[in-house]
Amino acid sequence: MSVTEQNTHESHDDHGSHGHYAEGGNHHDTPQAKHRKEHIALWLFIGGDAVFFMLELFFWFYLRANNTGGMWRAANCTKAAQAAINGAGATASNMCTDGLGNAITAPITKAAPIHTIAIAVLIVISAAFVWFMEVQARQGASRKATTPLAGLALIFVIAAIVWQIVQFQVLPFTTVDGTYASTFEFYMGSNLAHFALVLTIALGVFNRSRKGLFENGRWYQIHLSRLFWVWIAFSSAVLAAVAVLFA
Repeated sequence: MSVTEQNTHESHDDHGSHGHYAEGGNHHDTPQAKHRKEHIALWLFIGGDAVFFMLELFFWFYLRANNTGGMWRAANCTKAAQAAINGAGATASNMCTDGLGNAITAPITKAAPIHTIAIAVLIVISAAFVWFMEVQARQGASRKATTPLAGLALIFVIAAIVWQIVQFQVLPFTTVDGTYASTFEFYMGSNLAHFALVLTIALGVFNRSRKGLFENGRWYQIHLSRLFWVWIAFSSAVLAAVAVLFA
C-alpha cells in the first residue's frame, strides 16, 4: 500500500469513528442513557421539593397544635382582650398583640375557601391536559393534536397564577395577624413560586409542540414535564386541603 493510499484509508477510518461517536458511541451517551440521567435528575429535584413540602405541612400542624400564646387564630387572646375592654379584671399583659403591637380583639377570620379550592382545581386541570398530551404524543399524534392541549394547559396555569394573586388582595388578614395568617400567606407564596416554574415549562412545551418537535415518537420531554407538573398539582392540592380543613 502506498503512502497516499494509507493516508486516505486512515482518513476514512477517522471519519467513520467521529460519525460513530456522534451517533452515541463510546464517548457520547445514547438517547436512552441521556433520558435515564434526565429522569433521575428530575426525581432528585422533585425529592428535594418534597422535603420542602413536608416541612410546610409540619410547621402548619405544629403551630396549630402548639398555639403558642393563643396566636394561631387568636381565639384565646381575644377573650382576655375583651375582658380588659369590659373592665372584667384582665390586664394588657395577658392580651395578645399583632406583629405591630396592637391588641387583637377579635378572632382572625379564615380565608374564603372558594379561592383556595379554585386555585388547586385550576392547576390540577392543567396537569390533566399535559398528561393527555403525553398520551397523544406516545400514540404518534401530530402537532395539530398536541398543540391545543398544550395551549389549554398553559391557559389554566396562567389562570391559577392570576387567581392566586387575586386571593392575596382579598384576604381578611395580613401576615402580622398571628401564625395562621402568616402561614397561610406563606402557602400562597409557595404556590406562586411553583406555578411560575410550571408556567416556564408550559411556555416551552407549547412552543415546541407548535413547531412539531414532539412528533414522530419524540414524546420524552413531555413525559418529564408531565412528571413535574403532576407533582406540583398534587402538592398544591394537598396544601389547599390542609388550609381549608384545618384552619
